[in-house]
Amino acid sequence: MDCSDNAYTLLIKAISVIPISHYALGLLFVLIVILYNFLEFHLVEDLLTGFRGSPVSLTYNSCSEIYEGVASKCKILHGRYLATPWLSSPHMQTTFLNFFGRPPAFTYRRQLFHASDGGTIALDWLLKTDVSGDDIYQNSSMSKDDTTPIMVVIPGLTSDSASAYLKHLAFDTAKQGWNVVISNHRGLGGISVTSDCFYNAGWTEDTRAVIDYLHHKYTKAPLFAVGTSIGANILVKYLGEHGENVPVAGAVAICSPWDLLIGDRFISRRLIQKLYDRALCIGLQGYAQLHQPHYSRLADWEGITKSRSIRDFDNYATCLVGKFETVDTYYRRCSSSSYVGNVSVPLLCISALDDPLCTAEAIPWDECRANKNIVLATTQHGGHLAFFEGITGSGLWWVRAAYEFLSILHCSPFMHTQKKTQNTSPHASLETSIDQGPYINLTGGMVAAMGNELVTNDVVDMEDLSEGQKSHDRVTEEIVLDSREGQLLAGVNPNFPYSVPSSSKQSEGAKGSNSLELSNPIRRCLNKLFRQNRTSIWLLGYIAIVSTWPLLGAALQFVFKKKLKSVLPRTKHRSPR
Repeated sequence: MDCSDNAYTLLIKAISVIPISHYALGLLFVLIVILYNFLEFHLVEDLLTGFRGSPVSLTYNSCSEIYEGVASKCKILHGRYLATPWLSSPHMQTTFLNFFGRPPAFTYRRQLFHASDGGTIALDWLLKTDVSGDDIYQNSSMSKDDTTPIMVVIPGLTSDSASAYLKHLAFDTAKQGWNVVISNHRGLGGISVTSDCFYNAGWTEDTRAVIDYLHHKYTKAPLFAVGTSIGANILVKYLGEHGENVPVAGAVAICSPWDLLIGDRFISRRLIQKLYDRALCIGLQGYAQLHQPHYSRLADWEGITKSRSIRDFDNYATCLVGKFETVDTYYRRCSSSSYVGNVSVPLLCISALDDPLCTAEAIPWDECRANKNIVLATTQHGGHLAFFEGITGSGLWWVRAAYEFLSILHCSPFMHTQKKTQNTSPHASLETSIDQGPYINLTGGMVAAMGNELVTNDVVDMEDLSEGQKSHDRVTEEIVLDSREGQLLAGVNPNFPYSVPSSSKQSEGAKGSNSLELSNPIRRCLNKLFRQNRTSIWLLGYIAIVSTWPLLGAALQFVFKKKLKSVLPRTKHRSPR
Protein backbone atom coordinates (compact mmCIF):
# COMPACT_ATOMS: atom_id res chain seq x y z
CA MET A 1 0.00 0.00 0.00
CA ASP A 2 2.79 2.35 0.85
CA CYS A 3 4.50 1.69 -2.50
CA SER A 4 1.31 2.26 -4.49
CA ASP A 5 0.53 5.43 -2.56
CA ASN A 6 3.99 6.69 -3.24
CA ALA A 7 3.59 5.91 -6.97
CA TYR A 8 0.31 7.84 -7.29
CA THR A 9 1.78 10.67 -5.25
CA LEU A 10 4.76 10.88 -7.56
CA LEU A 11 2.46 10.78 -10.65
CA ILE A 12 0.35 13.63 -9.33
CA LYS A 13 3.45 15.64 -8.57
CA ALA A 14 4.78 14.99 -12.09
CA ILE A 15 1.49 16.08 -13.66
CA SER A 16 1.46 19.24 -11.61
CA VAL A 17 4.96 20.08 -12.77
CA ILE A 18 3.90 20.10 -16.46
CA PRO A 19 3.10 23.67 -17.57
CA ILE A 20 -0.54 24.54 -18.23
CA SER A 21 0.41 25.81 -21.68
CA HIS A 22 1.36 22.27 -22.66
CA TYR A 23 -2.08 21.02 -21.66
CA ALA A 24 -3.65 23.78 -23.71
CA LEU A 25 -1.58 22.80 -26.73
CA GLY A 26 -2.56 19.17 -26.30
CA LEU A 27 -6.23 20.03 -26.00
CA LEU A 28 -5.98 22.26 -29.05
CA PHE A 29 -4.39 19.43 -31.03
CA VAL A 30 -7.21 17.05 -30.07
CA LEU A 31 -9.81 19.63 -31.08
CA ILE A 32 -8.08 20.19 -34.41
CA VAL A 33 -8.09 16.47 -35.14
CA ILE A 34 -11.78 16.21 -34.25
CA LEU A 35 -12.64 19.27 -36.32
CA TYR A 36 -10.48 18.05 -39.21
CA ASN A 37 -12.42 14.80 -39.37
CA PHE A 38 -15.81 16.38 -38.64
CA LEU A 39 -15.47 18.90 -41.49
CA GLU A 40 -13.79 16.30 -43.73
CA PHE A 41 -10.72 18.38 -44.53
CA HIS A 42 -8.35 16.93 -47.12
CA LEU A 43 -5.46 19.39 -46.81
CA VAL A 44 -3.05 16.66 -45.65
CA GLU A 45 -4.09 14.50 -48.60
CA ASP A 46 -3.46 17.39 -50.99
CA LEU A 47 -0.11 18.05 -49.34
CA LEU A 48 0.99 14.43 -49.70
CA THR A 49 0.07 14.45 -53.40
CA GLY A 50 2.06 17.61 -53.98
CA PHE A 51 -1.09 19.69 -54.54
CA ARG A 52 -1.63 17.99 -57.88
CA GLY A 53 -5.31 17.32 -57.20
CA SER A 54 -7.27 14.19 -57.98
CA PRO A 55 -8.06 13.01 -61.51
CA VAL A 56 -11.60 13.35 -62.85
CA SER A 57 -13.31 9.97 -63.16
CA LEU A 58 -15.43 9.53 -66.31
CA THR A 59 -18.20 6.96 -66.64
CA TYR A 60 -19.64 6.38 -70.11
CA ASN A 61 -20.76 3.74 -72.57
CA SER A 62 -17.93 2.10 -74.49
CA CYS A 63 -19.84 2.69 -77.74
CA SER A 64 -20.72 6.30 -76.97
CA GLU A 65 -20.27 8.70 -79.86
CA ILE A 66 -20.78 11.59 -77.44
CA TYR A 67 -17.68 10.56 -75.54
CA GLU A 68 -15.59 9.84 -78.61
CA GLY A 69 -16.64 12.96 -80.48
CA VAL A 70 -17.08 15.46 -77.65
CA ALA A 71 -15.99 14.47 -74.12
CA SER A 72 -12.70 12.95 -75.27
CA LYS A 73 -11.68 16.39 -76.57
CA CYS A 74 -12.40 18.14 -73.27
CA LYS A 75 -9.07 18.86 -71.61
CA ILE A 76 -10.69 19.91 -68.33
CA LEU A 77 -12.54 16.61 -67.97
CA HIS A 78 -9.34 14.69 -68.64
CA GLY A 79 -7.32 16.74 -66.19
CA ARG A 80 -7.29 17.02 -62.41
CA TYR A 81 -9.24 19.05 -59.94
CA LEU A 82 -7.48 20.70 -57.00
CA ALA A 83 -9.58 22.57 -54.49
CA THR A 84 -8.46 25.95 -53.16
CA PRO A 85 -6.06 25.02 -50.30
CA TRP A 86 -7.72 27.19 -47.66
CA LEU A 87 -11.10 25.71 -48.70
CA SER A 88 -9.98 22.09 -48.66
CA SER A 89 -13.23 20.83 -47.16
CA PRO A 90 -16.59 20.19 -48.82
CA HIS A 91 -18.35 21.98 -45.96
CA MET A 92 -16.01 24.96 -46.13
CA GLN A 93 -16.54 25.21 -49.88
CA THR A 94 -20.32 24.91 -49.67
CA THR A 95 -20.56 27.43 -46.83
CA PHE A 96 -18.20 29.90 -48.47
CA LEU A 97 -20.18 29.70 -51.74
CA ASN A 98 -23.48 30.52 -50.04
CA PHE A 99 -22.24 33.34 -47.81
CA PHE A 100 -19.54 34.88 -49.98
CA GLY A 101 -18.93 33.26 -53.34
CA ARG A 102 -17.21 36.31 -54.86
CA PRO A 103 -19.69 36.71 -57.71
CA PRO A 104 -18.90 39.09 -60.59
CA ALA A 105 -20.81 42.36 -60.72
CA PHE A 106 -23.26 42.89 -63.58
CA THR A 107 -26.94 43.59 -64.22
CA TYR A 108 -29.47 41.19 -65.77
CA ARG A 109 -32.17 42.09 -68.27
CA ARG A 110 -35.49 40.87 -66.89
CA GLN A 111 -38.27 39.29 -68.93
CA LEU A 112 -41.55 38.16 -67.36
CA PHE A 113 -43.02 34.98 -68.78
CA HIS A 114 -46.65 34.14 -68.00
CA ALA A 115 -47.47 30.45 -68.21
CA SER A 116 -50.80 29.12 -69.44
CA ASP A 117 -52.03 28.44 -65.88
CA GLY A 118 -51.43 32.05 -64.84
CA GLY A 119 -48.07 31.53 -63.16
CA THR A 120 -45.32 34.11 -63.58
CA ILE A 121 -41.70 33.17 -64.27
CA ALA A 122 -38.84 35.66 -64.20
CA LEU A 123 -36.35 35.14 -67.03
CA ASP A 124 -33.10 36.99 -66.32
CA TRP A 125 -30.93 37.50 -69.39
CA LEU A 126 -27.23 38.25 -69.71
CA LEU A 127 -26.31 38.83 -73.33
CA LYS A 128 -22.81 38.58 -74.71
CA THR A 129 -22.96 42.28 -75.55
CA ASP A 130 -23.61 43.12 -71.88
CA VAL A 131 -20.13 41.95 -70.86
CA SER A 132 -18.22 42.88 -74.01
CA GLY A 133 -16.97 46.12 -72.47
CA ASP A 134 -17.92 48.11 -75.57
CA ASP A 135 -20.43 50.84 -74.74
CA ILE A 136 -21.69 50.81 -78.32
CA TYR A 137 -23.25 47.35 -77.86
CA GLN A 138 -24.41 47.78 -74.27
CA ASN A 139 -27.99 48.58 -75.25
CA SER A 140 -28.23 46.27 -78.24
CA SER A 141 -31.15 43.87 -78.36
CA MET A 142 -31.40 40.25 -79.36
CA SER A 143 -32.90 39.58 -82.77
CA LYS A 144 -35.12 36.60 -83.52
CA ASP A 145 -32.67 35.65 -86.31
CA ASP A 146 -29.68 35.65 -83.96
CA THR A 147 -27.65 32.45 -84.25
CA THR A 148 -25.78 32.92 -80.98
CA PRO A 149 -26.18 29.86 -78.72
CA ILE A 150 -28.48 30.34 -75.74
CA MET A 151 -27.75 28.70 -72.40
CA VAL A 152 -30.91 28.10 -70.34
CA VAL A 153 -30.12 27.72 -66.63
CA ILE A 154 -32.40 26.03 -64.06
CA PRO A 155 -31.45 27.05 -60.48
CA GLY A 156 -31.39 24.91 -57.37
CA LEU A 157 -33.71 24.82 -54.37
CA THR A 158 -34.67 28.35 -53.20
CA SER A 159 -31.95 29.78 -55.48
CA ASP A 160 -32.44 32.52 -58.03
CA SER A 161 -30.38 34.48 -60.51
CA ALA A 162 -28.78 36.48 -57.69
CA SER A 163 -27.04 33.37 -56.30
CA ALA A 164 -23.25 33.54 -56.50
CA TYR A 165 -22.74 30.32 -58.44
CA LEU A 166 -25.31 31.33 -61.08
CA LYS A 167 -23.63 34.69 -61.50
CA HIS A 168 -20.31 32.91 -62.04
CA LEU A 169 -21.90 30.69 -64.69
CA ALA A 170 -23.75 33.50 -66.46
CA PHE A 171 -20.82 35.91 -66.53
CA ASP A 172 -18.19 33.41 -67.67
CA THR A 173 -20.47 31.99 -70.37
CA ALA A 174 -21.44 35.44 -71.70
CA LYS A 175 -17.74 36.35 -71.74
CA GLN A 176 -17.21 33.43 -74.11
CA GLY A 177 -19.76 34.88 -76.55
CA TRP A 178 -22.99 33.10 -75.59
CA ASN A 179 -26.31 34.47 -74.39
CA VAL A 180 -27.53 33.22 -71.01
CA VAL A 181 -31.03 33.17 -69.57
CA ILE A 182 -31.80 32.02 -66.02
CA SER A 183 -35.30 30.65 -65.59
CA ASN A 184 -36.13 31.47 -61.98
CA HIS A 185 -38.56 29.21 -60.17
CA ARG A 186 -42.04 30.48 -59.41
CA GLY A 187 -42.11 32.85 -56.49
CA LEU A 188 -38.38 33.55 -56.63
CA GLY A 189 -36.36 36.37 -58.09
CA GLY A 190 -38.61 38.97 -56.49
CA ILE A 191 -41.72 37.77 -58.35
CA SER A 192 -44.99 36.98 -56.60
CA VAL A 193 -46.85 33.71 -57.09
CA THR A 194 -49.81 34.41 -59.38
CA SER A 195 -51.42 30.96 -59.50
CA ASP A 196 -51.99 27.96 -57.26
CA CYS A 197 -49.12 26.05 -58.85
CA PHE A 198 -45.80 25.94 -56.99
CA TYR A 199 -42.56 24.41 -58.20
CA ASN A 200 -41.09 21.28 -56.64
CA ALA A 201 -38.20 18.89 -57.23
CA GLY A 202 -39.98 17.21 -60.14
CA TRP A 203 -41.93 20.13 -61.63
CA THR A 204 -40.95 20.09 -65.31
CA GLU A 205 -43.90 22.10 -66.67
CA ASP A 206 -42.14 25.46 -66.41
CA THR A 207 -38.94 24.14 -67.94
CA ARG A 208 -40.84 22.71 -70.88
CA ALA A 209 -42.87 25.91 -71.40
CA VAL A 210 -39.84 28.22 -71.25
CA ILE A 211 -37.69 26.06 -73.54
CA ASP A 212 -40.53 25.69 -76.06
CA TYR A 213 -41.08 29.45 -76.01
CA LEU A 214 -37.38 30.20 -76.60
CA HIS A 215 -37.23 27.57 -79.34
CA HIS A 216 -40.15 29.13 -81.21
CA LYS A 217 -38.98 32.70 -80.74
CA TYR A 218 -35.27 32.22 -81.55
CA THR A 219 -35.51 29.48 -84.15
CA LYS A 220 -31.96 29.88 -85.41
CA ALA A 221 -30.24 29.88 -82.01
CA PRO A 222 -29.30 26.45 -80.60
CA LEU A 223 -30.51 25.89 -77.05
CA PHE A 224 -28.32 24.35 -74.36
CA ALA A 225 -29.62 23.65 -70.85
CA VAL A 226 -27.76 23.60 -67.53
CA GLY A 227 -29.39 22.44 -64.30
CA THR A 228 -27.91 22.85 -60.82
CA SER A 229 -28.84 20.78 -57.75
CA ILE A 230 -32.65 20.43 -57.73
CA GLY A 231 -32.59 22.18 -61.09
CA ALA A 232 -30.39 19.34 -62.39
CA ASN A 233 -32.95 16.82 -61.17
CA ILE A 234 -35.70 18.76 -62.96
CA LEU A 235 -33.63 18.98 -66.14
CA VAL A 236 -32.80 15.27 -66.32
CA LYS A 237 -36.42 14.36 -65.58
CA TYR A 238 -37.59 16.71 -68.33
CA LEU A 239 -35.16 15.22 -70.83
CA GLY A 240 -36.18 11.69 -69.88
CA GLU A 241 -39.90 12.43 -70.07
CA HIS A 242 -39.73 13.50 -73.71
CA GLY A 243 -36.79 11.57 -75.14
CA GLU A 244 -36.11 12.74 -78.70
CA ASN A 245 -38.91 15.30 -78.63
CA VAL A 246 -37.02 18.16 -76.95
CA PRO A 247 -35.55 21.24 -78.69
CA VAL A 248 -32.36 21.07 -76.59
CA ALA A 249 -29.06 20.55 -78.40
CA GLY A 250 -27.11 19.55 -75.28
CA ALA A 251 -27.31 19.68 -71.51
CA VAL A 252 -25.25 19.63 -68.32
CA ALA A 253 -26.46 18.51 -64.87
CA ILE A 254 -24.43 19.78 -61.91
CA CYS A 255 -24.65 18.09 -58.48
CA SER A 256 -27.99 16.40 -59.08
CA PRO A 257 -29.59 14.60 -56.11
CA TRP A 258 -30.75 11.86 -58.53
CA ASP A 259 -32.78 9.83 -56.01
CA LEU A 260 -34.69 12.02 -53.58
CA LEU A 261 -35.60 9.12 -51.31
CA ILE A 262 -31.95 8.16 -50.81
CA GLY A 263 -31.09 11.82 -50.37
CA ASP A 264 -33.74 12.18 -47.67
CA ARG A 265 -32.24 9.27 -45.73
CA PHE A 266 -28.73 10.67 -46.19
CA ILE A 267 -29.41 14.22 -45.06
CA SER A 268 -30.80 13.03 -41.72
CA ARG A 269 -28.02 10.51 -41.03
CA ARG A 270 -25.20 12.50 -39.39
CA LEU A 271 -25.04 15.64 -37.31
CA ILE A 272 -23.35 17.69 -40.02
CA GLN A 273 -26.01 16.69 -42.55
CA LYS A 274 -28.76 17.52 -40.08
CA LEU A 275 -27.37 21.04 -39.89
CA TYR A 276 -27.77 21.37 -43.66
CA ASP A 277 -31.24 19.89 -43.41
CA ARG A 278 -32.23 22.49 -40.85
CA ALA A 279 -30.68 25.33 -42.86
CA LEU A 280 -32.52 24.31 -46.04
CA CYS A 281 -35.76 23.99 -44.09
CA ILE A 282 -35.35 27.56 -42.85
CA GLY A 283 -34.87 28.66 -46.46
CA LEU A 284 -38.06 26.87 -47.50
CA GLN A 285 -39.95 28.44 -44.62
CA GLY A 286 -38.72 31.84 -45.77
CA TYR A 287 -40.00 31.06 -49.26
CA ALA A 288 -43.37 30.04 -47.81
CA GLN A 289 -43.45 33.23 -45.71
CA LEU A 290 -43.17 35.29 -48.90
CA HIS A 291 -46.28 33.58 -50.24
CA GLN A 292 -48.19 32.98 -47.02
CA PRO A 293 -51.66 33.76 -48.46
CA HIS A 294 -51.35 30.88 -50.91
CA TYR A 295 -49.77 28.43 -48.49
CA SER A 296 -52.28 29.25 -45.76
CA ARG A 297 -55.07 28.31 -48.15
CA LEU A 298 -53.50 25.34 -49.92
CA ALA A 299 -51.32 23.75 -47.22
CA ASP A 300 -50.97 23.31 -43.46
CA TRP A 301 -49.52 26.64 -42.36
CA GLU A 302 -49.14 25.64 -38.72
CA GLY A 303 -47.22 22.54 -39.79
CA ILE A 304 -45.00 24.65 -42.06
CA THR A 305 -44.03 26.98 -39.22
CA LYS A 306 -43.21 24.02 -36.97
CA SER A 307 -41.15 22.15 -39.58
CA ARG A 308 -37.62 21.27 -38.57
CA SER A 309 -36.48 19.43 -41.70
CA ILE A 310 -37.04 19.34 -45.45
CA ARG A 311 -39.16 16.23 -45.00
CA ASP A 312 -41.42 18.06 -42.55
CA PHE A 313 -41.87 20.94 -44.99
CA ASP A 314 -42.62 18.55 -47.85
CA ASN A 315 -45.16 16.77 -45.67
CA TYR A 316 -47.06 19.92 -44.67
CA ALA A 317 -46.60 21.93 -47.87
CA THR A 318 -45.27 20.22 -51.00
CA CYS A 319 -47.43 17.10 -50.78
CA LEU A 320 -50.61 19.06 -50.11
CA VAL A 321 -50.02 21.59 -52.87
CA GLY A 322 -48.80 18.99 -55.37
CA LYS A 323 -51.48 16.40 -54.49
CA PHE A 324 -49.02 13.68 -53.46
CA GLU A 325 -50.27 10.96 -51.14
CA THR A 326 -47.13 10.76 -48.96
CA VAL A 327 -43.68 12.29 -48.84
CA ASP A 328 -42.10 9.05 -50.06
CA THR A 329 -44.53 9.04 -53.00
CA TYR A 330 -43.42 12.55 -53.88
CA TYR A 331 -39.75 11.58 -53.65
CA ARG A 332 -40.19 8.47 -55.78
CA ARG A 333 -42.20 10.16 -58.53
CA CYS A 334 -39.94 13.19 -58.77
CA SER A 335 -36.55 11.43 -58.72
CA SER A 336 -34.69 11.80 -62.02
CA SER A 337 -32.86 8.48 -61.67
CA SER A 338 -35.90 6.69 -63.13
CA TYR A 339 -35.67 8.78 -66.32
CA VAL A 340 -31.95 8.49 -67.05
CA GLY A 341 -32.36 5.62 -69.49
CA ASN A 342 -34.67 7.64 -71.75
CA VAL A 343 -32.43 10.70 -72.11
CA SER A 344 -31.70 11.23 -75.82
CA VAL A 345 -29.78 14.49 -75.58
CA PRO A 346 -25.99 14.71 -75.12
CA LEU A 347 -25.74 15.12 -71.36
CA LEU A 348 -22.75 15.77 -69.11
CA CYS A 349 -23.31 15.06 -65.42
CA ILE A 350 -20.86 16.45 -62.84
CA SER A 351 -20.91 15.37 -59.19
CA ALA A 352 -18.51 15.49 -56.27
CA LEU A 353 -18.13 12.34 -54.20
CA ASP A 354 -17.87 14.42 -51.03
CA ASP A 355 -21.02 16.44 -51.74
CA PRO A 356 -22.53 17.10 -48.29
CA LEU A 357 -26.08 17.43 -49.66
CA CYS A 358 -26.34 15.03 -52.60
CA THR A 359 -24.78 11.73 -51.66
CA ALA A 360 -22.82 9.62 -54.13
CA GLU A 361 -24.96 6.67 -53.05
CA ALA A 362 -27.79 8.04 -55.20
CA ILE A 363 -25.75 8.33 -58.43
CA PRO A 364 -27.19 5.89 -61.04
CA TRP A 365 -23.84 4.59 -62.22
CA ASP A 366 -25.13 1.67 -64.29
CA GLU A 367 -27.92 3.68 -65.92
CA CYS A 368 -25.46 6.39 -66.96
CA ARG A 369 -23.06 3.78 -68.30
CA ALA A 370 -25.83 2.10 -70.30
CA ASN A 371 -27.00 5.32 -71.98
CA LYS A 372 -24.81 6.28 -74.95
CA ASN A 373 -25.82 9.93 -74.64
CA ILE A 374 -24.55 10.44 -71.09
CA VAL A 375 -21.07 11.12 -69.75
CA LEU A 376 -20.75 11.13 -65.96
CA ALA A 377 -17.82 13.05 -64.47
CA THR A 378 -17.09 12.62 -60.75
CA THR A 379 -14.40 14.24 -58.62
CA GLN A 380 -13.15 13.27 -55.19
CA HIS A 381 -13.73 16.75 -53.81
CA GLY A 382 -15.72 19.85 -54.63
CA GLY A 383 -18.61 20.14 -52.19
CA HIS A 384 -22.06 21.15 -53.37
CA LEU A 385 -22.00 23.45 -56.43
CA ALA A 386 -18.70 24.91 -55.26
CA PHE A 387 -15.55 23.40 -56.85
CA PHE A 388 -13.45 26.48 -56.03
CA GLU A 389 -10.04 26.46 -57.68
CA GLY A 390 -6.92 28.58 -57.58
CA ILE A 391 -5.14 30.19 -54.68
CA THR A 392 -7.63 33.04 -54.46
CA GLY A 393 -10.69 30.87 -55.01
CA SER A 394 -12.09 33.29 -57.57
CA GLY A 395 -13.34 30.68 -60.06
CA LEU A 396 -15.51 27.57 -60.12
CA TRP A 397 -14.12 24.48 -61.85
CA TRP A 398 -17.48 23.11 -62.98
CA VAL A 399 -18.32 26.35 -64.79
CA ARG A 400 -15.29 25.92 -67.04
CA ALA A 401 -15.97 22.21 -67.51
CA ALA A 402 -19.61 22.75 -68.45
CA TYR A 403 -18.85 25.45 -71.01
CA GLU A 404 -16.01 23.47 -72.58
CA PHE A 405 -18.26 20.45 -73.07
CA LEU A 406 -21.09 22.48 -74.58
CA SER A 407 -18.82 24.57 -76.81
CA ILE A 408 -17.16 21.47 -78.28
CA LEU A 409 -20.60 19.91 -78.71
CA HIS A 410 -21.78 23.05 -80.51
CA CYS A 411 -18.98 22.71 -83.04
CA SER A 412 -19.58 18.99 -83.56
CA PRO A 413 -22.14 17.03 -85.61
CA PHE A 414 -23.50 15.42 -82.44
CA MET A 415 -25.84 18.21 -81.38
CA HIS A 416 -29.34 16.90 -80.76
CA THR A 417 -32.15 17.91 -83.10
CA GLN A 418 -35.77 17.63 -82.05
CA LYS A 419 -37.70 14.64 -83.37
CA LYS A 420 -41.41 14.71 -82.64
CA THR A 421 -42.14 11.17 -81.58
CA GLN A 422 -44.45 9.60 -79.06
CA ASN A 423 -43.13 9.49 -75.53
CA THR A 424 -41.63 6.09 -74.80
CA SER A 425 -40.70 6.72 -71.19
CA PRO A 426 -42.07 3.99 -68.92
CA HIS A 427 -42.82 6.56 -66.22
CA ALA A 428 -43.63 9.78 -68.01
CA SER A 429 -46.71 8.56 -69.84
CA LEU A 430 -48.43 7.54 -66.63
CA GLU A 431 -47.41 10.50 -64.53
CA THR A 432 -48.05 13.21 -67.11
CA SER A 433 -51.58 11.96 -67.76
CA ILE A 434 -52.58 11.25 -64.18
CA ASP A 435 -50.62 13.62 -62.01
CA GLN A 436 -50.72 16.72 -64.17
CA GLY A 437 -54.32 16.89 -65.43
CA PRO A 438 -56.47 18.86 -65.93
CA TYR A 439 -59.47 16.52 -65.84
CA ILE A 440 -63.06 16.46 -67.03
CA ASN A 441 -65.73 14.27 -65.46
CA LEU A 442 -67.84 12.27 -67.91
CA THR A 443 -71.03 10.30 -67.33
CA GLY A 444 -70.81 7.00 -65.54
CA GLY A 445 -68.01 8.16 -63.25
CA MET A 446 -65.36 8.01 -66.00
CA VAL A 447 -62.59 10.61 -65.71
CA ALA A 448 -60.60 11.65 -68.77
CA ALA A 449 -57.25 13.43 -68.49
CA MET A 450 -56.53 16.16 -70.97
CA GLY A 451 -52.96 17.15 -71.83
CA ASN A 452 -51.52 20.40 -70.52
CA GLU A 453 -51.43 22.32 -73.76
CA LEU A 454 -49.86 25.73 -73.95
CA VAL A 455 -52.81 27.81 -75.09
CA THR A 456 -51.64 31.32 -74.38
CA ASN A 457 -48.43 32.61 -72.88
CA ASP A 458 -47.98 36.27 -72.13
CA VAL A 459 -44.46 37.58 -72.02
CA VAL A 460 -43.47 40.86 -70.45
CA ASP A 461 -40.03 42.22 -71.27
CA MET A 462 -38.30 44.67 -68.98
CA GLU A 463 -34.71 45.75 -68.95
CA ASP A 464 -33.37 45.57 -65.44
CA LEU A 465 -31.77 48.98 -65.18
CA SER A 466 -29.39 50.27 -62.55
CA GLU A 467 -30.65 52.13 -59.50
CA GLY A 468 -31.86 55.66 -60.16
CA GLN A 469 -33.23 54.74 -63.60
CA LYS A 470 -36.85 53.93 -64.39
CA SER A 471 -37.96 51.17 -66.69
CA HIS A 472 -40.08 52.43 -69.61
CA ASP A 473 -40.02 49.33 -71.82
CA ARG A 474 -42.77 47.16 -70.37
CA VAL A 475 -44.13 45.02 -73.17
CA THR A 476 -46.81 42.36 -73.30
CA GLU A 477 -46.50 39.70 -75.99
CA GLU A 478 -48.93 36.91 -76.76
CA ILE A 479 -48.22 33.46 -78.17
CA VAL A 480 -50.79 30.95 -79.37
CA LEU A 481 -49.52 27.46 -80.12
CA ASP A 482 -51.40 24.98 -82.27
CA SER A 483 -51.75 21.82 -80.20
CA ARG A 484 -51.61 19.61 -83.28
CA GLU A 485 -48.76 21.19 -85.21
CA GLY A 486 -46.92 23.16 -82.52
CA GLN A 487 -46.65 26.14 -84.84
CA LEU A 488 -46.92 29.79 -83.93
CA LEU A 489 -50.31 31.21 -84.88
CA ALA A 490 -49.75 34.68 -83.47
CA GLY A 491 -46.30 36.17 -83.97
CA VAL A 492 -44.04 37.30 -81.17
CA ASN A 493 -42.28 40.59 -81.36
CA PRO A 494 -38.63 39.71 -82.06
CA ASN A 495 -37.04 42.88 -80.77
CA PHE A 496 -36.36 41.75 -77.21
CA PRO A 497 -36.11 43.57 -74.92
CA TYR A 498 -36.78 46.78 -76.90
CA SER A 499 -40.05 45.80 -78.56
CA VAL A 500 -43.12 47.84 -79.40
CA PRO A 501 -46.48 46.74 -77.97
CA SER A 502 -49.01 45.44 -80.42
CA SER A 503 -52.11 47.58 -80.92
CA SER A 504 -55.11 47.05 -78.74
CA LYS A 505 -57.28 46.40 -81.79
CA GLN A 506 -55.15 43.47 -82.83
CA SER A 507 -55.26 42.00 -79.36
CA GLU A 508 -59.02 42.45 -79.22
CA GLY A 509 -59.38 40.78 -82.60
CA ALA A 510 -57.30 37.84 -81.47
CA LYS A 511 -59.40 37.50 -78.35
CA GLY A 512 -62.63 37.80 -80.32
CA SER A 513 -61.66 35.06 -82.76
CA ASN A 514 -61.09 32.62 -79.95
CA SER A 515 -63.92 33.74 -77.68
CA LEU A 516 -66.28 30.99 -78.81
CA GLU A 517 -63.71 28.25 -78.20
CA LEU A 518 -62.49 29.60 -74.88
CA SER A 519 -65.99 30.30 -73.56
CA ASN A 520 -66.89 26.64 -73.44
CA PRO A 521 -63.82 24.59 -72.46
CA ILE A 522 -65.85 21.48 -71.57
CA ARG A 523 -67.34 21.31 -75.07
CA ARG A 524 -63.90 21.79 -76.56
CA CYS A 525 -62.48 18.94 -74.49
CA LEU A 526 -65.39 16.67 -75.39
CA ASN A 527 -65.01 17.48 -79.09
CA LYS A 528 -61.35 16.61 -78.88
CA LEU A 529 -62.17 13.31 -77.19
CA PHE A 530 -64.69 12.43 -79.89
CA ARG A 531 -62.27 13.38 -82.67
CA GLN A 532 -59.39 11.37 -81.31
CA ASN A 533 -61.29 8.44 -79.89
CA ARG A 534 -64.29 7.97 -82.23
CA THR A 535 -63.91 4.19 -82.35
CA SER A 536 -63.48 3.97 -78.60
CA ILE A 537 -66.65 6.01 -78.01
CA TRP A 538 -68.74 3.67 -80.18
CA LEU A 539 -67.23 0.68 -78.46
CA LEU A 540 -68.04 2.15 -75.06
CA GLY A 541 -71.62 2.76 -76.21
CA TYR A 542 -72.00 -0.84 -77.32
CA ILE A 543 -70.58 -2.10 -74.02
CA ALA A 544 -72.92 0.21 -72.11
CA ILE A 545 -76.00 -1.16 -73.91
CA VAL A 546 -75.02 -4.79 -73.46
CA SER A 547 -74.07 -4.36 -69.80
CA THR A 548 -77.22 -2.40 -68.86
CA TRP A 549 -79.70 -4.75 -70.62
CA PRO A 550 -80.01 -7.12 -67.60
CA LEU A 551 -80.62 -4.10 -65.36
CA LEU A 552 -83.34 -2.92 -67.73
CA GLY A 553 -84.99 -6.35 -67.60
CA ALA A 554 -84.94 -6.32 -63.79
CA ALA A 555 -86.52 -2.86 -63.78
CA LEU A 556 -89.34 -4.01 -66.10
CA GLN A 557 -89.97 -7.03 -63.89
CA PHE A 558 -90.25 -4.77 -60.83
CA VAL A 559 -92.69 -2.41 -62.57
CA PHE A 560 -95.04 -5.18 -63.81
CA LYS A 561 -94.70 -7.33 -60.70
CA LYS A 562 -98.28 -6.68 -59.43
CA LYS A 563 -99.89 -7.40 -62.79
CA LEU A 564 -98.04 -10.68 -63.06
CA LYS A 565 -99.21 -11.66 -59.57
CA SER A 566 -102.87 -10.94 -60.48
CA VAL A 567 -102.66 -12.99 -63.66
CA LEU A 568 -100.78 -16.01 -62.34
CA PRO A 569 -103.36 -17.12 -59.63
CA ARG A 570 -106.29 -17.14 -62.13
CA THR A 571 -104.27 -19.22 -64.53
CA LYS A 572 -103.51 -21.66 -61.77
CA HIS A 573 -107.22 -21.86 -60.65
CA ARG A 574 -108.49 -22.62 -64.16
CA SER A 575 -105.90 -25.25 -64.97
CA PRO A 576 -107.77 -28.20 -63.27
CA ARG A 577 -110.84 -27.63 -65.48
